[in-house]
Amino acid sequence: MAQFSEDEADLPRIDMDRLIDEGRWSTYQKWVLALCTAAILLDGLDNQILGFAMPALMREWGLPRESFVPVVVAGLLIMSIGSGIGGWLGDRAGRRPTLISAVGLFGLTTAASALADNLPMLAGCRFLSTLALGAALPNATALVSEFSPARRRSLSVSISMLAVVLGGLVGGALSAWLLPTYGWRVLFLTAGGLTLGVTAALIALLPESPRILVHRPHRRAELERVLRASGLDLPDHFTIDQPLIAAGGGGVRVLFRPPLLRDTIALSAAFLFGLLGNYLVFNWGPTMLAALGYDLAVSSLGAGAFNLGGIVGALIGALLIDRFGPRWPVLAMAGLGTACAFAVGQMLTGGLHPTSFVVLGFAAAGVFMSGLQVMLFSLAVNAFPATIRAQGVGVTLSLGRIGAVAGSGMGAVIVASGITTFFAVLGLSCLAIGIAVMLVRRPVEGA
Repeated sequence: MAQFSEDEADLPRIDMDRLIDEGRWSTYQKWVLALCTAAILLDGLDNQILGFAMPALMREWGLPRESFVPVVVAGLLIMSIGSGIGGWLGDRAGRRPTLISAVGLFGLTTAASALADNLPMLAGCRFLSTLALGAALPNATALVSEFSPARRRSLSVSISMLAVVLGGLVGGALSAWLLPTYGWRVLFLTAGGLTLGVTAALIALLPESPRILVHRPHRRAELERVLRASGLDLPDHFTIDQPLIAAGGGGVRVLFRPPLLRDTIALSAAFLFGLLGNYLVFNWGPTMLAALGYDLAVSSLGAGAFNLGGIVGALIGALLIDRFGPRWPVLAMAGLGTACAFAVGQMLTGGLHPTSFVVLGFAAAGVFMSGLQVMLFSLAVNAFPATIRAQGVGVTLSLGRIGAVAGSGMGAVIVASGITTFFAVLGLSCLAIGIAVMLVRRPVEGA
């Protein structure tokens, strides 16, 4: 174990950031990726669970779909606050404790939602859940980014963000299985129990980010253990060059001053339109299909197919990002997604269609709409310095959640307008993402 004395002038100095960026992608670093991916998967599942359960809740409680709009919209506003708070806490208190606390809270409150006997009780549980859901994501993505070498950073973030889509796919499969036979309460209990299991694994196994530890002198021994476990080639005794703090300090004001101002606005806009389209499907996709006359199983399968398509799209995007960087793959997916969404809207119009048509249509839209949302995180983590990375992602995601509020708030009106309008909104969202990404000017790796 290295000893850090007061006089370190004679010790070899290492540049920790350079060693991580240029080092190999070790088994330990991949293990961190797996843990964060598990947390993000449950974030995706618990985030979308109300959308899956809504048709069953409407029937049991005798409520129209419009009754759920305030719950969905308020939850998204609280999630937006959670993203900002979570990013701020992650850069100060640490990624690890903030992520673990957030995952544990939304696990407990999701399970507690099963005890609700009316909409206000359910809303109270969901508000706490959404606050924690918002706080988890920026810290998970920051951890993944900061444990990954530069040449694999975009790919690692894309893989981890696939879990949001996979969580929705798992939620669709669980809903199709549990809702018709066991009801919505068992669905909430199952999701909450799975999340608490992942929380226990995070407590036992997840390390703190070395980019946080390097600024905590009293945790130098812990930092060395993490660096050696990551497979870095270190001497027996050494001192570490302190990474520079971003110009202007580490506060949120840095994001709204040059050189980051334009990128902050453009990325916020990209997240806004991505979240608008995705949350429209998450919260209103099953209800849209139920309103057209499809049963609960088909409604759940349609939303699940959207998430499955998102996994395919994000995998394709991750491979393209690894080869070309984030910018051009995002632009290509946005253009293709616009055309695809309008085509699917036309394909599913004109009455009921076979289940295979519904699944295919929603999966095709998910390839681009949901896949794009995953890819945007790779763009975002490369746009902000490490010292304000969680806060940068958290703030742009928080501002972008206005789109989630809009998509969810307008959902009832869009559903009433029909399936063609529903998919037209998705197409226009893809187009707007492309325009916003074109305005991002900060150099990103490989772009």
